[in-house]
Order: sequence, then C-alpha cells, then structure tokens
Amino acid sequence: MLYYYIRMAVFSLKRTPLLSFLMIATISIGIAATMVTYTVSYMMTKDPIPSKSERLFTVHLSSWDPSRMYRMVDGKEEIPIFVTYQDAMNLYNEKKGKRQTIIGSHKTMSRSPSQPPGEALSTLLRATTYEFFDMFEVPFLYGSGWAESDDEQGERVVVLSKKRNMKLFNGLNSVGEEVLIGGLLYRVVGVLDDWVVLPRFYLESHDAFMDVRDMFIPFRSNIDNEWIAASDVSMYCWGDFEMNKFSSMLTSECVWLYFWVELESLTQREAYFDFVNNYAMEQRALGRFQREQMNRVLNVPEFIKHNKVVTGDSRLAVWLALAFLVACLLNCMSLMMTKFHGKGAEIGLRRAVGASREDIAWQFGCETILIGLLGGVMGLLLANLGLIITAEIYSHLNPALMTMNVELMVTTLLSSVIASSLFGLYPIYRACKIQPSSQLKSL
Repeated sequence: MLYYYIRMAVFSLKRTPLLSFLMIATISIGIAATMVTYTVSYMMTKDPIPSKSERLFTVHLSSWDPSRMYRMVDGKEEIPIFVTYQDAMNLYNEKKGKRQTIIGSHKTMSRSPSQPPGEALSTLLRATTYEFFDMFEVPFLYGSGWAESDDEQGERVVVLSKKRNMKLFNGLNSVGEEVLIGGLLYRVVGVLDDWVVLPRFYLESHDAFMDVRDMFIPFRSNIDNEWIAASDVSMYCWGDFEMNKFSSMLTSECVWLYFWVELESLTQREAYFDFVNNYAMEQRALGRFQREQMNRVLNVPEFIKHNKVVTGDSRLAVWLALAFLVACLLNCMSLMMTKFHGKGAEIGLRRAVGASREDIAWQFGCETILIGLLGGVMGLLLANLGLIITAEIYSHLNPALMTMNVELMVTTLLSSVIASSLFGLYPIYRACKIQPSSQLKSL
C-alpha cells in the first residue's frame, strides 16, 4: 500500500511541475541558509579533542600588577590567560601532571639551503616542548616529534606542517633534511599530517580558527636564540625591565606563554589546583602575586567558553537563519494548501469509491515527505555551494570550518523531511476535511 501512495505522490508532482518545483525550491533555500550558518557554528563549538578534553587543563595565575587591574570583563576583574617565563618553567619542572607543555610563538624567514635568499618565506613558528604532540594527539605524515633530550639541550630540530613541507620539499619525506630558519640550520625530524582541530583550543580566540603553524621548534631552542617577535606575540607587561634586553624580559612579570597540563584522571583536578594555589602562595611570600588570588585551571570546554571563541553574533546568525527557514516553510505550506485544494475533485471521487480520510492523509503525507526529501537534497547541494563561497570570502580561516561532515549531511536531509512534514500537517488536515458531496456536484 505504501508503494502505491509513493507512486501517487510522484505522479502528483509530475502533474504540477511548476508548483512542485516552487515548493521544493522554497524548502531547499531555507534549509541551505540554515545549514550554512549552523555548520559554521557547529564546527566552532564542537569538542576539538573528545578523547581527553576533560583531562587537559590550562593554568592561569593572578600574577598581575598589585596597583592596577589587568582588565575588566563583564563587570568582573580578569586575570591573564598567559603566564610569565619564570612561572611557566617553575610549573613545567615540577612535572605534576602526566604531561605538561609550554607554548610560545615566533615569526621569521625560512628556506631550504638550496634556495636563494630571495625565495625565503615568512614563517610562523610554534615554540613548544616535546610533550605537545602526544598531549594534543597531533598526527604525523613522516617522522615524529623530537625527544626530551632535544628539549633539554635546545637542539635545532624542527617539525614541519604538511603545507610547508610541500613548499620546501614538494611533499616528499623530508626527515633528516635541513631548513634555514632565521639564518640558522634546523634538522627536520617530522612532518605533520592534516591536523584539523576546530577550534584550535590551546590558543587565544583570534587564533582558534587559523590553520596550524608552519613549523614547530623546541622551546629551549627558541629561548637560546633569543627569539621573540613583538608583532606575533600577545605580551602584557608591568614592572621594571629592559624591553630590549632578552634576559631582562625572561625575569620580568611579562605574561606571554600558554601553559597546559594533562592529568591522568578527572579526580586529580582538585589536587592539581591545590598545587597551583600553593605555588602562588610561595611566590607571594617571595614578594610576587600580591593581588587577590583568582588562580584557575580550566579544561578544554571551559577554556573555549571562557575564551569566548563563539561570539554572540554567530548564535544570532543561526537564529536569524532559523527564522528565515520558518518563513520559507510557511510559504511552502501556503503552496501545499493551494495544491491540495485544487485536487478537491480527485479527493471527492476517491472518497466516493470508498477511500477513507486516513487513505487521503497517507496519500498527501507521502507527497509531503517526498517534497521534503527532494528539498533536502537540493538544499544540501545549495548549502555546500554556500560553504564553498563562504570559504573563499573568509580565506584566512581554516577551510575545514566550512565543511559538512556526514553527520551534518544526514541532519540536513532529516531536517528538511521533518520540517516539511510538520508544516504539511495543516494542509493535509484541510484536504481530509473536504466533503465528497460538494466536489462530486462540480464534476
């Protein structure tokens, strides 16, 4: 019987091609607009590292100037999301977590030794420790990260991004090759595979949707080279120090480094927080940390929320798209009522030969579902086209942000079918209410 109703639905759509196309197109446009905005919002807010997001924590310390606040956020005093060099090293050397890492950054020129100086490329470096790659589940195409001893000795080793490896070595296995970074020779130990992390949770909100950095080098090597690019680093300072003297900056109260720790289990969070507070009290006794202590350890979801990675504008865009979808569905419902009312004579004839109201409901229900399915397919195509255009417009953002996964594709189709079915209930109800006698008289 269901097959019969589906055949009737297909036949009905063919009989009124223009009206059918208008209904399908109306749904598809609304679905496409909604799914474009929802896809971007979903990719912004999804858990970037679900296997351990609850066990990865960033540490923030109340180390700011006691005479003035760092900043106010939502009417409350805020503390930096960065730590000083001395605090990063102190926390790191305590080894209180399963793994811990320091994350800094630098910008310089790089090229392969075979390239002339004029072909050097501006390069974004990520200075970090060897644990970074295992902590954040970084995939490798060739080789691996460096060893602990490379960190301790500040060896000149480097991990390349897949994109930079393509530019320098045409995508070939470059492990063992050398790269000139800032005029110094670094040996390649690994090449990253595609590493799609959205949002890039371990950084500031403005870096959360950027592509991975071109190169990774040991943090100690970065310090030994006295590399720090003021144009690339978010650095906030107070107190007396010589800005042009690197050693002075290392002992200053300038905050510019991220510190992350991985714990074995959630049960260790309280103990680690106690350790951080005890460390702060020790520093207070030494004359530092004189402000009210608001130290915190935030896991990945908490830091993403605190960092305000997803702005209110993104959420507003989703709601506006949903409102547009409702408007499209209301228009589609009006078209359905027009079409079903125009089939009054057919309904009257079917009722006269024994069809029940349930039969009429099944007939038009199948047609409504088919309209929704076709609208979903067309909406899926339009949504992907819209995402491609969006990726071109916002080319500075990671293109994976504008990419639908299988889950979102299925959601698109189901949303279209469910929405069209719900908004088709009233036209179906009106069709079922048509009296056979009134229609048969007009035949």
